[in-house]
Amino acid sequence: MRESDIMHETPCCKFWVGRDNKNKAYVVFRVGPTHSTSDSGYHLNNDGLSIAIARANYLSNTNKESKHV
Repeated sequence: MRESDIMHETPCCKFWVGRDNKNKAYVVFRVGPTHSTSDSGYHLNNDGLSIAIARANYLSNTNKESKHV
């Protein structure tokens, strides 16, 4: 995957959506200390991209809320 395949990054930069042309999917990734791990994958079409972005944003917001507790 190349930098040009990054379709969306959350404002906190903890989650991002990548385009995986080999597997024909958009994948939501969680940033880790040494590498990113995949959270979920969606169809490589407009609906899949919008769902992947919504998932990344949801995880980002959930992650913020859990740190305030």
